[in-house]
Amino acid sequence: MIDDFKKNKNLYEKSLIAVDPIIFTISDKKLKIFLKKREKDPFKGKYELPGGLLLHDETAEQTMERKLKELLGDFKIFFMQFQSFTKPNRDPRERIISIGFMALVNEESIEIKDSWFDVEKLPDLAFDHKEIITLAKNHLCQHLNLMVAKQFLPEYFPLNKLQEVHEVVGKRKYDNRNFRKKMIQSGCVEETDQIQKGCSHRPSKLYKFKAEVHEISCK
Repeated sequence: MIDDFKKNKNLYEKSLIAVDPIIFTISDKKLKIFLKKREKDPFKGKYELPGGLLLHDETAEQTMERKLKELLGDFKIFFMQFQSFTKPNRDPRERIISIGFMALVNEESIEIKDSWFDVEKLPDLAFDHKEIITLAKNHLCQHLNLMVAKQFLPEYFPLNKLQEVHEVVGKRKYDNRNFRKKMIQSGCVEETDQIQKGCSHRPSKLYKFKAEVHEISCK
């Protein structure tokens, strides 16, 4: 590979590598994504994913961890790589290869509330970020299981909140009784002695995930 490069340098180019964090949460029964407004050209005034370039001594995962800490604070956030984006003209300034990572956040962990947008009502986006978000949203839906759903919930939760995650991400409705029965029979959740607080209706019992959550799907 190196020999080919030395013989044909004019055929190759050095590219910058970036990560694009697609950060999802669920709020007001909607799937929402973290975006920021560009303050300079190109695409000044449009919104973008809060990406960043890899530093010389970083892996892509380390860059992702650094960006998440800068954006949301110093707490553990689940993320996973899902696709790379390599079109030569995706950035008008120069060739940039982007590694897409999905991060999933529980709404209760979020301090900054005004940077989140409904994925179904996105503002004007810069670069190829609309395409990236669409692919990430579809990937999330296709790979929805309890391990994924867990990331959107606090440690203790009523089962209707777990059902809400599946309905919002999976874009389908579930029968309350059947969903509850399946989750309990799965053996991945267990009832606690805690009761839901601060609600306007009859408080529900709270559950938690067991230590090992299996990749159980409700599809």
